[in-house]
Amino acid sequence: MRAPHNPFPGAGPQDEDPVPPVADPATGEIRLLEDRCTTCVLNPAASAAPLRPGRRQQFIREVRDSGGQIVCHSTMPPVGDFPAAMCRGFVDAYGLPPAAREAIELGVGHIVEIPDPTRTGASAHGRLRQ
Repeated sequence: MRAPHNPFPGAGPQDEDPVPPVADPATGEIRLLEDRCTTCVLNPAASAAPLRPGRRQQFIREVRDSGGQIVCHSTMPPVGDFPAAMCRGFVDAYGLPPAAREAIELGVGHIVEIPDPTRTGASAHGRLRQ
């Protein structure tokens, strides 16, 4: 299970699975994919990543019950100069996880939208590759 992940490493209990951080405590950036990727597990289209029957609902329930978030599979492990980012499909459907909302409310965090690393011509923070 990847759910109980705090956006700021060292700020609370972590899951036993290594989950790349979606936030940088030094800058306060909390990364979120800018658009839902075409193979998003929350995408009802045929292009969605294949999961066994019932797994999608179980996974979402586990994540929501733990107050966690989903790291976009397109950014796991971080791809090239793309850092890990929260799944846009999950955030659009269920909102920001409590830890991200709290960081923003406290003024120590802010959302930074990251382009989908599977799309060509883009790099981290929206800059075009030269």
